Amino acid sequence: MYLIGILLWGAVATLIAWGFALLLTRRTTTRWWTKGLALLLLPVVFMAPLADEIVGKVQFDRLCEEAKEVTIHATHPVGEELYTSDGKLKTGTTLEERNRLSAIYESLVRWDHGGPYPEVIPATIPIRKYHHKIYDNTDGRLLAEFDQYGTSGGWLSRNFQAPFLVKPQCEPPLFAKDLLKFHILPFSRKRETK
Repeated sequence: MYLIGILLWGAVATLIAWGFALLLTRRTTTRWWTKGLALLLLPVVFMAPLADEIVGKVQFDRLCEEAKEVTIHATHPVGEELYTSDGKLKTGTTLEERNRLSAIYESLVRWDHGGPYPEVIPATIPIRKYHHKIYDNTDGRLLAEFDQYGTSGGWLSRNFQAPFLVKPQCEPPLFAKDLLKFHILPFSRKRETK
């Protein structure tokens, strides 16, 4: 489907470039100017609908580079309620066990997503910034915070399911790979009392 659209747009862009070239060289008697100018105008006309997304990609990538890190302010050590005795995070083999582990995790931390509406970053394409904070549920301490960005792309991309040139969102790798809980809820062996 996309290939047919690109081919059709290529044909239309060629006609538009040829029309501009004819218009601009109508006073010359040599036709090679028209062909040469049409060849120069074709990439410009072809890429014009994506111009906002090309510029927006540079802006979005710069923001994503800044948002690669998670700031960890504190930790909440946990024992064998979330970890095995050798310090590996429990994953749960059944749905019931995974739900139980998730409930334990949710009882230890509280997420603040910064309100119902994300901050809109002024850029060529609409970019939304989500600022996430994770708090310790027991004492209210800030454990970690990070930024996540999302976009729907340029004006042409918004009519489709995903942006053409820009990834739809970026977030710190620590969050994307679900490794953040290891850092804010590290394993701690409980000391045996005699």
